[in-house]
Amino acid sequence: MKKQLILLILFGVLTNFTFSQQKVAKVKYTINPKKASQDTVFFKIKNKEVVFKKGWIVTETIGGKTIQRKLDTAEIKKMKVDSAVIMNNKWYAGEILHSEKDPSKLEINPWIFKSEKDSLLNSKAYIKIPENSYVTLKKEYWKWSAITIPFAIRPTLNDTIGSKITTDLKIGASFSRNIDWESYRNRRIKGLKSSFGISFGLGFGFSKVTLDKNSTSLDPKPIANSEDGLAFFLTPGIGINIRGFQIAGFFGYDIGLTENVKKWNYNKKHYFGIGLGVDLSTLGEIK
Repeated sequence: MKKQLILLILFGVLTNFTFSQQKVAKVKYTINPKKASQDTVFFKIKNKEVVFKKGWIVTETIGGKTIQRKLDTAEIKKMKVDSAVIMNNKWYAGEILHSEKDPSKLEINPWIFKSEKDSLLNSKAYIKIPENSYVTLKKEYWKWSAITIPFAIRPTLNDTIGSKITTDLKIGASFSRNIDWESYRNRRIKGLKSSFGISFGLGFGFSKVTLDKNSTSLDPKPIANSEDGLAFFLTPGIGINIRGFQIAGFFGYDIGLTENVKKWNYNKKHYFGIGLGVDLSTLGEIK
């Protein structure tokens, strides 16, 4: 009973840690001028003089309050207009916004331009998305996330123990390098987003192991009655990310932590696993 309680506490602590610590490191979006949809970026860095005639009613925001007033005389006002910047090299952005208020624009927050001549470009900009079309950007980032490996494919051990699939519960965390391709679509009155990507990373955590006379048959003194043990797993892997979900393949090892796992036939033996992960920060946001 004591071992089961320890296992339960360890699993609970690890699960709480991984799901509460879902973090994404600095994100880098690549804007590629070789693609026709991304070769021009628009900024509001030009001023245009517009004549407002006598009698017109204008709406202004002063001190955070919006007011309307009727002009007694004609006025000349300067208004910011969009200025197109043709790209020669790749640009990078740290943030992207696609709003349903205007699905024809993909707003970007460019990384800081350090040169003085490019200082005007250190402001919010946007890329135009043609009607019934889309723009796809590459997104790169490091990420911590929760992971579970529901079953493992165990290789052949000897003439009597062949390859098999085991269902020992594995819960842990993974640290991965992710590359996603995010598509932002303009449906005239609605903006849609889709995402697909790949990841390379390392997973680790705890594995609950069921021990009995069959799973410890290679030990000189097999365990007669069924009992649980705890192992630590370490596994590199590669995954596919689809709309916040991750399916990954792993090559890993289980290393016994409790004394009884040292009798386990698969202690410190390699295996192949299929993992399932989820990014809670994006789940439900992508359509």
